[in-house]
Amino acid sequence: MATTVVDLKPKSEPQENLKLEITRVIKASRQRVFDAWTRPETIRQWFRPDTFTMVEAGIDARVGGEYRFAMDQPCVNDDGTQAGSGLVTGRYVKVDPYDVLTFTWNNGRFVGEESLVTIELRDVAGGTEMKLTHERFLTADSRDRHYKGWSSVVPKLVELFENA
Repeated sequence: MATTVVDLKPKSEPQENLKLEITRVIKASRQRVFDAWTRPETIRQWFRPDTFTMVEAGIDARVGGEYRFAMDQPCVNDDGTQAGSGLVTGRYVKVDPYDVLTFTWNNGRFVGEESLVTIELRDVAGGTEMKLTHERFLTADSRDRHYKGWSSVVPKLVELFENA
């Protein structure tokens, strides 16, 4: 089961409430999926968009705790410039083990934007349904670029458990 929703608003409308949603079924328990999001040694194995590699993963998965993901990309951007590195930081807003994980999202490529990511987990036949909601983007461009990133990251999480 794969469901993806991207709210597209006409350019004439305010860019409020821009969000994206990605839902996947993962062949693992809610505990294992939750742990994959909250344990540095596990997140390093799958959390890397496109050709990035995870260089640093610091996680303090408790309300008010912070995380820091530093990534490198050994290739070039669409415009031919060096892609370089990426840094994502934030703090945990809600930590309900094995059910919900909500955290702020500060991507160094979108200065001044603090968006919000919520991971919801529920039992389904064959594993765990994971619904990722990313919202509070400042622009449609930011939302679209994050959608591209999540679209390359989430399949790696699914694959982590399929190959286990």
